[in-house]
Amino acid sequence: MLELRDVTKRYGQTTVLEHVTFSFPARGLVCIMGPSGAGKSTLLNLLAGFDRDYEGEIRLDGLVLSDMDPDALCEYRRTEVGFVFQDYCLISGYTALENVLMASALNATSEEDRRARAERLLGRVGLGDKASQHAKTLSGGQKQRVAIARALMGSPTLILADEPTGALDRATSGEIMDLLCEIAHERLVVVITHDEKLLPFADDVLHIEDGRLVADGATTDAAQTSFETTEPDAIACTPEAAAAKDAQPHVADAPAPRAPVRALATAAANFRAHAPRLVAIAAIISLGLLAVLLSLSCRNVERQSIERFKQSNPVFGNGYIKGGDTAKALSKLRADGRVADSYNQYVLNDVGLSLDGKQETMAEKLPLPKATESLSYGTMPREGREEIALTPSLAKKFAANIHSLLGKQMQFDIGGTSRKLRVSGIYNAGYDDFFISSDIERDLYEGMQDQQVYSISYDVPEFDDVLPVRASLRALGFEPTDASAEVKNLSETFANVNRLFLSVAVLVCAVALFLCAVLLVRLQGSRVREMGLLSALGFRRRDVAAVIRFENLMLAGLAAVMCCVLVGLVNIVASLIAFPIEIGVAEVALSSAAAFATVLIVSALASARLLRADPARALRG
Repeated sequence: MLELRDVTKRYGQTTVLEHVTFSFPARGLVCIMGPSGAGKSTLLNLLAGFDRDYEGEIRLDGLVLSDMDPDALCEYRRTEVGFVFQDYCLISGYTALENVLMASALNATSEEDRRARAERLLGRVGLGDKASQHAKTLSGGQKQRVAIARALMGSPTLILADEPTGALDRATSGEIMDLLCEIAHERLVVVITHDEKLLPFADDVLHIEDGRLVADGATTDAAQTSFETTEPDAIACTPEAAAAKDAQPHVADAPAPRAPVRALATAAANFRAHAPRLVAIAAIISLGLLAVLLSLSCRNVERQSIERFKQSNPVFGNGYIKGGDTAKALSKLRADGRVADSYNQYVLNDVGLSLDGKQETMAEKLPLPKATESLSYGTMPREGREEIALTPSLAKKFAANIHSLLGKQMQFDIGGTSRKLRVSGIYNAGYDDFFISSDIERDLYEGMQDQQVYSISYDVPEFDDVLPVRASLRALGFEPTDASAEVKNLSETFANVNRLFLSVAVLVCAVALFLCAVLLVRLQGSRVREMGLLSALGFRRRDVAAVIRFENLMLAGLAAVMCCVLVGLVNIVASLIAFPIEIGVAEVALSSAAAFATVLIVSALASARLLRADPARALRG
């Protein structure tokens, strides 16, 4: 039996309920009437255990609500109270069956038993064929029937119905009230309403007037409708059947299972219900992080461009120093780990060249810088290849079509020795001259150490070291001739492109993060009533927090997986079109971790409001 004993409720200096004492019947339908602001919702919150700040006592079958802590009140709502709301409070992404099953989410009964009971209850309210239909596709009357089945799922002692017909038309309202009348044969049903047209359905009518609960006495009997069944879990139609029903074990009396298990199951169901929006959120943040990852991976494009530059300009790292203290310069170069090869250069005399029966003799060959010359055809001589490159004027002495010389063997004679060198290229210079492979050049200088050093040649293998080596030499007072201008221009171009890509990627990521936050805040804001419903169904605050944490972890995990999938797709597409993007395992792991952490933090911040929500206010939107 539900009893109010001298209950007084105040909001500041305003007294809403004053010294209310009333004993409700064990079963029957009681309507509580009153104008807006009279205290109907306040009384419902007190009966539901949402509000503990009052004077007096509220008892239900010996349970004193004022003596209960928040966890005990949650257990009270789970086992003793069923709720029916004006706007149904169904989760639109759930099916009718899943909405009913929510009421037993914390019960220890098996999944098969819970499902069987939920299906029976849906059948009893006339929705047996709608069990698998999503709530959002049901009519208003069907939604309220689902809500009634959910309220009965735990076999509660008390049903609290808050304006159960407020959103329904008159015909559907009558059907719902008929159904509540049938339920009232076996348990107490308290209907909060301002609609006087519902009074004929009530066994008792109470009015809230000036903070007092005033009874009208018995009203006319409600019109009864047939609700026959032979099932043991059927809604009773007679007091005798109700008594038999009460003799059965209380469905919700079984102890709740381990909270984390049920919280995980509830979170998984919620995740499925909101899957489209959650997938969109995960995709947005994954795309933002992918943009950053792609901008960073452009370093590979840069490396490949540098490699192509090095291949087409094999002497890009060659330097040339003439004049000054050449001994000091050579010593510094040989001590520098960035320099691969350095040697003195001397003037060569009486160099003979012959090809296809044509001969030319150069009385004097002066060492000149290679890096500043540009190629017309082919490539500069490479070390270990035994190659020679000619100027156009010299090449024309051997063939009118200088391009035809490429790849031919030319005889090179000096000092009584002869070599066969392959013509590798034609470089632009306005005089007769040639370059040969550096290893051959060094061999020619053997035994010439007693002669005057003309210049120094050195090679810097790494592209990024060309400018630093030049700076070091200039700091020592030397002025090298090299390809530093071209290297600097190329480096600046790459740096500018990288900055542009990174700026765009960061902007995209920031926009993605903003959209992710906005969508999450809007999603979580729309779920405040859902969290209130969990409280009404007996979920403790820590249970609700666990549900939210699991949902956030699932969303973060989805974002991480989606990031990996997107990276994999990008790599596949890049390989198909031969685009030089290379994203390694480390980058994938880092981006996935970033996606996981980012979504977890943003979703945790966005869902903080849900944890702070007052259940009673949340249920009223």
